[in-house]
Amino acid sequence: MTIKGLKELAKSKGLKGYSKLNKLELEELLKEPTEAEKFEETIQEEVELIIYKDQDNWLETRKLGIGGSDVAAILGESKYKCAVDIWNSKVNGTSFEGNRFTHWGHMLEEVVAKEFSNKHNDFIVFEFNKTFKRGKSLANVDRILYDPLKNEHGVLEVKTANFFSGKEWNGETIPQEYYCQVQHYLAVTGLKFAYICCLVGGNDYKEFYLERNNDECNYLLEYCDWFWKTYIDTKLQPPPDGSAAYSEYQKQMAEKLEDKEIELNFDTVEFDKLKAEIEERNQKIELIKQTWIDEMIKTGAKKAKLGNHKITTVTQKRESIDKKKLKAEIKDADRFFKVTESKFYKVS
Repeated sequence: MTIKGLKELAKSKGLKGYSKLNKLELEELLKEPTEAEKFEETIQEEVELIIYKDQDNWLETRKLGIGGSDVAAILGESKYKCAVDIWNSKVNGTSFEGNRFTHWGHMLEEVVAKEFSNKHNDFIVFEFNKTFKRGKSLANVDRILYDPLKNEHGVLEVKTANFFSGKEWNGETIPQEYYCQVQHYLAVTGLKFAYICCLVGGNDYKEFYLERNNDECNYLLEYCDWFWKTYIDTKLQPPPDGSAAYSEYQKQMAEKLEDKEIELNFDTVEFDKLKAEIEERNQKIELIKQTWIDEMIKTGAKKAKLGNHKITTVTQKRESIDKKKLKAEIKDADRFFKVTESKFYKVS
């Protein structure tokens, strides 16, 4: 093999410091097992390893089970997805190819992982580009950690967050959906500890240490198997869960509905009672607010404070186009207007 081929092989194996080696030195280096190869020898027998060659192959692998980014959604712990989103992606596939958040999250993963490595010289940090599969649970971890003193491997999960969502990372706890994700990875891999590190707003680095919770890990594995058997194998859609994510899914489905009316056979007593209670509470809240603002008007104040609340007089300005005048001035003015359409459900 040529020096170029040996260097490409060294790169594919995640080896470091090979760029200035000669052919003989490269051949000697490649004889040594990599950290990933040594780690693979320690993996429990009941864990299946799946090799993926590229991004498309990896996306196909995700259809084989419930992954770490899926588990919070099926448990109702995600703000962004719900159980029906996971069901839909596994049964019908998904056209989602990422967005600016996933793009920059991927681009910055190496940077944040390197920062963790620099802060933890006692750990060996390396990539492991294979999917772990245990039952119907999958794990694609960002990095594997090796602690030589304890002779133990662990998981490193890397996150990025913008400034506005950074408050979720304040204090000593991590967002619940990421806690679920990391415990899921520990459940699938069989490892005992993990670190999760996050870069907030591009300049605020945070990290957290988590230990394996056996009860939670066992529950996650059992729940993923149950969810797959109950909903994926049968293609039976999960029921509504009251989440904003489920409502968003229903909005997307509105595009496929026919222009017809049906009679629904549901009891509306509970709905009517709750609606009346909400309207009554809203009216009481509005009455209290009106009483407070009346006092401001009497004293001529634009602002007020009371307890933990603030009242501010806000002036909003909005520029709009006078379509009638524009059309009078320009005959083909309609070509400047863009019509957008959105669908939603109105329950009256």
